Amino acid sequence: MTSSETLSATWALVRERVGQAVAMHFDGCHKIYLSMDDGQVAVFEDCGYDTHAPDFDRLRAWYAESCDLRLVTAVSTNADGTDDFESLIDQFADPDADS
Repeated sequence: MTSSETLSATWALVRERVGQAVAMHFDGCHKIYLSMDDGQVAVFEDCGYDTHAPDFDRLRAWYAESCDLRLVTAVSTNADGTDDFESLIDQFADPDADS
């Protein structure tokens, strides 16, 4: 897979998860989370995060303005009540790199 195909696949997965998300959250520095269910929205609000409607373009803007520690994670609640974290973009990954 070429780097441009990897880039496309990474952002395509993020776009897909944004389309499935209930809300999204940004700490203003580097942590971007997608709440995949209402339970996770409550968790992030309890942690002090603002809740935003899912919007891929807004997420891309947040990512662009984030520091190098940036990450994108989708979080859902398992049947047993535990959290399920799906890393979409790991810290220090650069899905926008051309090589």
